[in-house]
Amino acid sequence: MFNTRGKPVQAITVLLVEDNPRDAALVAYVLGDRIPRFEVTTVGTLSGALRSLKDYRFDVILLDIVLPDSQGFATIAAIRKAAPALPLIVLTGFADNEMALAAVEAGVQDFLIKGDFESAMIERAVRHAIARSHLEERLKASEERLKGVLDLAHDAIVSVDVRQRIVLFNPAAERMFGYRVDEIVGQPLSLLIPEPLRAAHADQFVGFFREGVESRTMVDRPEVSGLHRDGNVFPVEVSLSRSEGPDGPLFTAMIRDITDRKRTEAELRLLATTDPLTGLANRRHLIERAERELLRLQRFGSPFSLMTLDIDHFKRINDTYGHACGDHALCALAATCVGLLREIDMVGRMGGEEFTIVLPETVGDEAMLVADRIRRAIADIRCDSDTAAAVFGFKVSIGVAECSPEEARIEQPLARADRALYEAKAQGRNRVVRA
Repeated sequence: MFNTRGKPVQAITVLLVEDNPRDAALVAYVLGDRIPRFEVTTVGTLSGALRSLKDYRFDVILLDIVLPDSQGFATIAAIRKAAPALPLIVLTGFADNEMALAAVEAGVQDFLIKGDFESAMIERAVRHAIARSHLEERLKASEERLKGVLDLAHDAIVSVDVRQRIVLFNPAAERMFGYRVDEIVGQPLSLLIPEPLRAAHADQFVGFFREGVESRTMVDRPEVSGLHRDGNVFPVEVSLSRSEGPDGPLFTAMIRDITDRKRTEAELRLLATTDPLTGLANRRHLIERAERELLRLQRFGSPFSLMTLDIDHFKRINDTYGHACGDHALCALAATCVGLLREIDMVGRMGGEEFTIVLPETVGDEAMLVADRIRRAIADIRCDSDTAAAVFGFKVSIGVAECSPEEARIEQPLARADRALYEAKAQGRNRVVRA
């Protein structure tokens, strides 16, 4: 037998499980006359059906649920266990709607009343059962693939309904937030959001709902945080999508914990802005800070001073006690400056034994007093020498320059502070000179 394209049409194989010879003959007769043809194998018991399912391949099962060796839903369960994927049509002599509904819920594709169907009806039921079974198989495979993706995803995936109640929570979300799926589904999304951010998040959710957009990334938000069950707050990156579910819109968030990234970024910023020996600001970072203070001075009249320090006879320390002791002296100077300065001040190492300090809101005699206090404190430092088994000290010369709003570049006041520093050295060192 061939179809309209000239290709052979394969027969539909049917397993008819029916103990009544008359009903079995009627079904076999009805199907045997259809085109394309049906090949019907008839058995009269559940045990016979199970043997046939084991030995042969079928496209569909027609099942009488009242058999000599099994009755009722136990018959359906046994067949379903032996052939879970085969489409199954129940044949019964009773018109019971509740029973029909229960049979469908038990995995049956259709429910036919004996003696109440015509030839076209049973053929249609068979074809529909096969088609529906194939659709169910594809749907099940799709759901399994989706579940596999959700289970294997490294990012947390959380879906909520329009009331912001959680309806989906994948294993990565369990690990990220510390909740089991069975205890978090149905709970409000706010459990996963730090309390200070909840009101703003609720507003953003309403805005996303009203916009009707299908997706949105959240990388443009200044700060997005998640809340672990134990109270720990951690930075996250979130992307949102919207879809239609059977009960209305669903909103799904893909959430990535970026704690490690933030830590790495902080470490990179530290490396880019910090002198590795003393832990102070490096030259680039300090100049950036000084340039910001110059802008504040020009825009708002906020005064500030710059102070340049240089260790006197530093080469003598390295030559006498070794470079390790020279490094020790630099670190001791840095720690002393930090201990004497305010939080708004900044001290940085410009290179070698030269340091610069930015003093916001400090000018004139006040800046000179700060500089002299630092000079005297550094003169009191005593460093141990491992190589010479001795204690040594050192002194500094300091140049101070008050910045002017007429100066266009920070290099100008820095140059004036440097000239004052050289003047302090020319006058005998261990002193402060004001530009």
